[in-house]
Amino acid sequence: MKKFQFRLQSLLRYKRHLEQVAKQEMARAVADVLACEQRIIQLQNEKISATDQIDTLVEKGIGAGQFNRYRQFITGTDQTIILERNKKNELEKILDKKRQALQQKTIDKKSLERLREKQEREYTHEMLREEQKSLDEIASLKTAREVNNERT
Repeated sequence: MKKFQFRLQSLLRYKRHLEQVAKQEMARAVADVLACEQRIIQLQNEKISATDQIDTLVEKGIGAGQFNRYRQFITGTDQTIILERNKKNELEKILDKKRQALQQKTIDKKSLERLREKQEREYTHEMLREEQKSLDEIASLKTAREVNNERT
């Protein structure tokens, strides 16, 4: 029995490659979102720390110049947090697009894999049918010879 050859095997390999690339792109997008979240947390911690320091300094007595520097730092940190949150929203949109692309590539690949499996089953079934047909022919020829030998 000759080996099954899937005519679209190269296309299936290409679809698997595209799926792998999409997985890598999605992983990068997830990493970008997580890194942005970490930056936001870090900025929030810096803001909390600066707020605590300014509260402590106000209780002890602080000059107006130093107070203004702390306030500017806190305001700048708030603005940076807002920018990072906007960036995170954009990164999440990109992540959603990458996720959808991955889903589509997986669907494409799986449909080709199912086609391959179906064709392989049909091929195996056909080969078994042909083999059974050959065995039946051999058996009937053998029976015919035995009957012919008995007559003579």
